[in-house]
Amino acid sequence: MKLYLDLPSGIAGNMFLAACLDLGLDRLLLQNALASLAPDCSWEITQARRGGLRGLHLHIGVPADQPHRHLRTILNRLDQATLPVAVKELATTMFTHLATAEAAVHGISVEEVHFHEVGAVDAIVDICGAAFAVWQLGVTHVDASPVPTGSGFVECQHGRLPVPAPAVAELLRRHQLPLRPDPVEAELVTPTGAAILVTLLEHFARSGLTRIDRIGHGLGSRELPGRPNLLRILAQTESAPAADSDCIRESVVVLSSHLDDMNPEWYGSLWELLREAGALDVALIPMTMKKGRPGVRVEIVANQGSAEGLARLLLSHTTALGVRMAVMDRLVLPRTARMVETPWGRLRAKEAHGIWRLEHDDLAALAQEQGWSLPQTQQSVAPFLAAAIQADHSLHKESDRCHPTA
Repeated sequence: MKLYLDLPSGIAGNMFLAACLDLGLDRLLLQNALASLAPDCSWEITQARRGGLRGLHLHIGVPADQPHRHLRTILNRLDQATLPVAVKELATTMFTHLATAEAAVHGISVEEVHFHEVGAVDAIVDICGAAFAVWQLGVTHVDASPVPTGSGFVECQHGRLPVPAPAVAELLRRHQLPLRPDPVEAELVTPTGAAILVTLLEHFARSGLTRIDRIGHGLGSRELPGRPNLLRILAQTESAPAADSDCIRESVVVLSSHLDDMNPEWYGSLWELLREAGALDVALIPMTMKKGRPGVRVEIVANQGSAEGLARLLLSHTTALGVRMAVMDRLVLPRTARMVETPWGRLRAKEAHGIWRLEHDDLAALAQEQGWSLPQTQQSVAPFLAAAIQADHSLHKESDRCHPTA
């Protein structure tokens, strides 16, 4: 997926993340991915309008007292998180850019930097969430419009500082981002927004898109005079949309290797390792190899950004001597994560093309907890699944009445 960041009102970390959610990033996948980094966070994602335009607003609620953290503390915490390697590497780059800018403006070394705003949990969520969004959406290229920085002053941990804030100005200088003069008295680019921007961007002032397949709006927290306070992301999928508008055509990489000399006990841990590293799907296919030997074809479906890392992982953790890699198109149904309320707790579900499917892991956990069989568990939760589907249909009808098409 290619992105063009249109910045009519600048960028903040939560605006970028909200725009990615509006593009189709799975909310539950995002929250689950960041759970180990920010266990005490509350998430509030709301539909709202700024300047008359619809979008998503993201508010991360965190405990009031946040400690000052050094860069090394943040990176150690990130290293221990249950995130794909590619996500950790991208988030590390963003944090390092920001710490380097902070060190420059304060005249100290990067190791000495301890900062409250950047070390706070909401900023950790913004940056790590942005890295996860880029990975999960399969982003391969990012362009952006020139940057409006605003003017005036902003209150922060160090007192009242001019806009753009010193760390933001240093990031803009170091990476030579072109600016767009803007007289509005407001902070339009936050430090986390600037760190995300300079890490992802390849080109400015032009869009590399040849068409627009999706649009995401991430809203700021307040209204701005004379403009919508939002970040707009225009997205182009790698391949053309399918003729059937209910489907999405996208490019993936299929990796495969044939094995006939590997201990079968190793496949279980390999499966989990590949999924944690970002594999979209993993299949083990029995086959007959040379000299009539029974073998296994390991087949992995991956986003282009994580394919090479998965290939190296396969070479490191199996007896494979080579991995085939082929770029392929696939058609997928858009999926939406749902929650189903039951007397025994909340169960996860996925909805695609109007069909709801409960997550097997949640169903199996409930069966074990209650001492039921899986068929009995499915039958017990069926009425609550039906109620959730009906409530969702009613919500969509109400939304259609509130937002009629032109």
